[in-house]
Amino acid sequence: MARVVVLLALAAAAAAAPKKLLYITHSAGFVHGSIPTSQRVIDAIGRRSGAFDVTVSEDTGLLNADTLRDYDAVFFFTSGELPLNEEQKAALLAFVRGGKGFGGAHSATDTFYQWPEYGELIGGYFDGHPWTQTASIDIEDPDHPATRGLGNGFRLREEYYQFRAFSRQQVRVLMTLDTGSVDLRAEGVNRSDEDFALAWCRPYGEGRVFYTALGHFDETWEDSRFQKSLEGALRWLVGDLAGEAAPRRSTPVVTRISNAAYESPEAISPGLLTAITGAGLTTGSSMRSDAIPLPVKLAGTQVRVDGLPAKLISVSPERIVALMPGTVSGTASIVVTTAGGGRSIEAAVPVARATPGIVSVTRNASLLTILATGLGRETDVEVVIGPDRTMALFAGPALDMEGLWQINALVPASVTGAYSVKIVVAGAESNAVDGPR
Repeated sequence: MARVVVLLALAAAAAAAPKKLLYITHSAGFVHGSIPTSQRVIDAIGRRSGAFDVTVSEDTGLLNADTLRDYDAVFFFTSGELPLNEEQKAALLAFVRGGKGFGGAHSATDTFYQWPEYGELIGGYFDGHPWTQTASIDIEDPDHPATRGLGNGFRLREEYYQFRAFSRQQVRVLMTLDTGSVDLRAEGVNRSDEDFALAWCRPYGEGRVFYTALGHFDETWEDSRFQKSLEGALRWLVGDLAGEAAPRRSTPVVTRISNAAYESPEAISPGLLTAITGAGLTTGSSMRSDAIPLPVKLAGTQVRVDGLPAKLISVSPERIVALMPGTVSGTASIVVTTAGGGRSIEAAVPVARATPGIVSVTRNASLLTILATGLGRETDVEVVIGPDRTMALFAGPALDMEGLWQINALVPASVTGAYSVKIVVAGAESNAVDGPR
């Protein structure tokens, strides 16, 4: 019995022991001035989280089979052709394939150009940095530990990389560069697909791989958002947090386009909040934005209407809510694109002067406040309250709510008990909703 108790105690202690991370910062090429800051930050993340202990070293001799047995993950901030022999290289690959973690920051892709298996492991090679500036970073997968809690994106001053030998078929992209925030005609831009991934992960055998292109400046390592991303990534690498890493692609299929207020009719109008339903409308993630102005890309998904980017409220694999441009007329062409080049078949949708839909109705004494969409460019709004019809006291864009109009009307004294509310705009009638008492 005593022996069982001892064994259980030892097992519990082992389970509670922090994981171990080996952080290698050997530079055989360009030496980044931010390396000392990175060493301090990664050590602090390990201590603060309590999830892993950090060994910081420039000694690549530690990358051998015997030493690696003591670690749960290896992380590189390196450059050039590191002095590893063939036995060490095989040991590192076996370490990851066997179920451990490997990751890298910034110039970790500017490493081992003469070792193709390393490029396959990390997911690509550095191919220049066309931009050193403040730019916008889009979060493509908000559910991974490396991106969880970062919202839809952020702006950061950084030296932004592009890559060769990179394929979305091999990695799951977590962050991308917002190409609208940089000059794609800048000297040195090599990618014609405008796909500039900034962080990704992948499975490798039974193990896990993560890479972030960020980290050039001290300020990047000191940035709380980058540290949040790094903490999640490192905890995932050492096996402390779970997260999906399989590559994702999708071919979006649109099955219906309608008023988002009540999923009907199958027509749009200028400025309408539009529901696009189907399958594969993102590569797997769901995201929502409350930002003003609204973004034109969420989770790598975009909607183009007559070639113009539509602003987005929310996206998921099955449903998008998008704001139609105010310029649509006649018949509109709508196309959904997803990260990595997925593209829907063009949908031709009729455009009406107005396609009104009520989103909500509130009441204060006898005053109704209606939030609606699909009024087009019309300002004359008739409000149907129970059996009575009246012209709106006010109709105009709602404050800080793109795509919504605020409409005010008085409830007639003759209306008692239960009643419904509708609006009529340019001869088109909205959905009916129950009136508040």
